[in-house]
Amino acid sequence: MRVSVGVFALSLGLLAGCGDSDSSDNSDGGGSTVGESAYAATIRYTAYGVPHISADNYASLGYGVGYDQARNNMCTLSEQLLKLKGDKSRYFGAGTGNANLLTDVAYKALDYTAQAEALFDTLSDDAQDLLTGYAAGFNRSLAERQSPADYPSPCRGAEWVTTITATDLLAYQLDLAGLASSRNFLSAMTAAQPPQAQTAALKADLDAKRVLTSEGIGSNGWALGEERVEDANGLLLGNPHFPWDGELRFYQHHLTVPGELDIYGVTMMGLPAVVIGFNEHLGWTHTVSQSKRFTFYQLTLDENDPTRYLYDGEYRDMTSKTVTVEVKQADGSLADYSQAVYFSHYGPIVNLASLSSALGWTETSAVTFRDANAGNSRMLEQWLAMGKAQDKEAFVASFSEHQGIPWVNTLMIDDKGTAGFIDATQTPKLSATAEQYWRAASQSAQLAALWQDGAGSIILPGDSSAYEWVDSGETLTPGLVPFDEAPVQLRSDYVFNANSSHWLSNADAPLEGYSIVYGPEQTIRSPRTRYNAQLIGDTSGQGLAGADNRFSFEELKSVLTDNGSLFGGDWKNLLTQRCSNYPTVNYEGAAYDLTAACQALINWDGKYNTDSMGAHLMREFLAKFLVSGHRALSDSLFATGFDAEAPATTPSGIAAIDTENPEEDTILQALASAAAALSDAGIALDEPLGNVQYVVKAEGETALPIAGGNSFEGTFNQAETDTNSRSTSDFANVPTGTAVGDSLLYALDEDGDGSDELAYRVNYGTSFVLALQFGDDGPQADMFLSYSQDHDPEAAHFKDQTELYSALAWRPVLISEQDIAAAVVETITLEE
Repeated sequence: MRVSVGVFALSLGLLAGCGDSDSSDNSDGGGSTVGESAYAATIRYTAYGVPHISADNYASLGYGVGYDQARNNMCTLSEQLLKLKGDKSRYFGAGTGNANLLTDVAYKALDYTAQAEALFDTLSDDAQDLLTGYAAGFNRSLAERQSPADYPSPCRGAEWVTTITATDLLAYQLDLAGLASSRNFLSAMTAAQPPQAQTAALKADLDAKRVLTSEGIGSNGWALGEERVEDANGLLLGNPHFPWDGELRFYQHHLTVPGELDIYGVTMMGLPAVVIGFNEHLGWTHTVSQSKRFTFYQLTLDENDPTRYLYDGEYRDMTSKTVTVEVKQADGSLADYSQAVYFSHYGPIVNLASLSSALGWTETSAVTFRDANAGNSRMLEQWLAMGKAQDKEAFVASFSEHQGIPWVNTLMIDDKGTAGFIDATQTPKLSATAEQYWRAASQSAQLAALWQDGAGSIILPGDSSAYEWVDSGETLTPGLVPFDEAPVQLRSDYVFNANSSHWLSNADAPLEGYSIVYGPEQTIRSPRTRYNAQLIGDTSGQGLAGADNRFSFEELKSVLTDNGSLFGGDWKNLLTQRCSNYPTVNYEGAAYDLTAACQALINWDGKYNTDSMGAHLMREFLAKFLVSGHRALSDSLFATGFDAEAPATTPSGIAAIDTENPEEDTILQALASAAAALSDAGIALDEPLGNVQYVVKAEGETALPIAGGNSFEGTFNQAETDTNSRSTSDFANVPTGTAVGDSLLYALDEDGDGSDELAYRVNYGTSFVLALQFGDDGPQADMFLSYSQDHDPEAAHFKDQTELYSALAWRPVLISEQDIAAAVVETITLEE
């Protein structure tokens, strides 16, 4: 065992010389209770760059976390804080399509920094100490670098890397809270200008999937209670699907304050907590909730003044805020850009005309929105309370007390055999009038595209107080649904979620009777949700749980690594029977021979492993039936429609063929189209999936084959190419290339010889995976971190865990002190 021990003591004078980072200056951190010389933390690193950080108080714990994250991933947080201040255009220019300028204007208008300054003193002492300590630790690590030339490669030499404050961190957390709400509308806020305005509005090219839904962040989560486990009290499988690049990558660490906190799991940059993980008595994971974090309002405008809107029979004036952004020009000089951003009493005005002309700002109408996560400064306190909880009662009570979960469901287990599902997200409480209105309006042809069968958004009339959110007096943010009205299910068998609504958390006991803002009930579930439901609910003795229908720890892990699929069994057989019986189809005006395509699917093992041959053909075939804007498949593919009494297995079958005219069968034509696209790309129909689905971690890196599929393919393990990442970063992105035609392939010239290689380049999907069991000896856990710990291509731990994930080789989590001590490769003792 190699152990290096370093004791670093920086003088306060050195820290002061690096900006406003003097840890004894409480004004820097917003009034923390931390005094002078308050920091002492130990960081022990084990394999793969995993830090085990211990301290005697929360200020010192935050200090250790900040130091560690800056040491390893300084650039990521620094860029996010630059973004929050609306300064990306100053350093990077306006960006392609004015992308930087559009967000800079909006961020300056929202002014999260000012919000954080106003909210900081409302935080608990522990939360203030964690943030203040983190800022001091980050700044210390920054000061240890002699010059910008010593920064990590993604930001080496950058003048925008600066010291940070505790309020900077809180500002960033406010932005993260709005990840599935306000952040969707930054460009639309800037583009919202009155008709015939003197200054031409910047154009916002909006992606409906990002604006109206939560697509681009997702997850599977399983919690198994004592009735469904073998040789354990409970099992948890956490499988968040997040971007593989930028700010939203999870970072693993182990945090300890003796007698207070001992928690292992993952977090994000700038957040000194564990957001998914476990302690000695319980563990949890999250899935992105289908509940609504905002509502749109359609305003009726004064025909003589489009900045006035009708409300309860009277016109109100919009407010505006003029902001100025410095924009770097081609010659390196800076030029000012100024414009107004407009607000109603609900919130910002947005221009969604690129999605629908009815959602733009016209002479008579405008759209605004209200964000349930506006001012949500409680995330850190929420996750801290969850990590400190020693039993399910304290764990569940933390949601009511702190009300800080922004946009995720929670799946939990404890060491007593309980499995739980909780949707405690920040959710609007609609009036009975508003609820009744939207249930009817969402079924109209005009608004169906906005609602997207429950995956989309709600829009209400903005001209009446009858549609305002209702304040129950029981929530820390007025107008939200109280926790005692939220979907909660505690059981001893199982609960699960795969990003559909709360309804089917347990197929035998659906959750019903909740507000429409939590998502629809008794409606079709996504292919991935249906596959999850079939796997976890299988009591046939033939499933992954084995003959006893109880999951062991190893059987639980096989749920991910089996890489099965909803359409890889009986449904595939129906398709291959059809193409065997009718091997010729009319495609693009000529006869197309399906023999090779049909044989490839017959030989396919029905899985999405890297050695599975033919999986990509099924993918391209199913993609022909994708419903626009959804991850759902068209009803035209199936023989039997959705049945609320059999939600896990319907729709089912394959649509009937016209035996009198089989050459015009749309299903066989779709198979021909898929086969032709692959053949035209030079990809064999029986190519092993790993040859065409892989990740290239950085330019010049070796491709690593990756297993898994897309949500519409009905796979548990997700591996997707999603170029419009919800991570916001201008560097170190996973290269994916350019979409090719109507296939899911992407083209990229990797070796610089001018030739494109077509492939599925993974940059989104399975990220952190936690398999956890509680037995008589306490917790045991194995894990994956698909994209590895470090964000810097030059760092030691940039791809080591990606190589493990490529091979589907689980890594044990070190929990006991004995195991950790034996595995330490480096120790850093911090004192100040």
